Amino acid sequence: MKRTALTLLMVMLCLGGYAMIETLSLEQLAHGADLIVTGKIAGVRAVEKQADGVDVVANLFEIKECLKGSIAAGEKIKIKTWRGIEDSVEFGEGRSYLLFLRSVDGNYEVFNSPQGCWPVESDGSFSAMGHGKTIEQVKNAIESRPLKFQPEFKPLSL
Repeated sequence: MKRTALTLLMVMLCLGGYAMIETLSLEQLAHGADLIVTGKIAGVRAVEKQADGVDVVANLFEIKECLKGSIAAGEKIKIKTWRGIEDSVEFGEGRSYLLFLRSVDGNYEVFNSPQGCWPVESDGSFSAMGHGKTIEQVKNAIESRPLKFQPEFKPLSL
């Protein structure tokens, strides 16, 4: 009986660890993103409810500064997120963020969600997975030499 319980516990631990996101280095995050921008969320709107209960959400993001990519300050982009999925980003309307984004099927998505979404606090510091990092570190990571073997990330499919 004890062996069965121990075996079951080990299986649960292994499966639980598999479901967690892979944390990337700042350089991997910067080189894997197609677009890195600062700005604020101008609007959040659920656009579709899927059969499994997950909401597809369109987020309108106004660019303040583009650190990587070719979007001008003041432009607005749509970012696709999902509500009802663990580790999916949920934006707050009017909040400021530094975002690492990937273009997937004509939409922008947060790269390595939730690691690619850093809320900007009132004092200009980053919170969440950007806590303790600076904008200078992000710029240095963008300018750094890419890794020879960049990990491959496939888009989220539901």
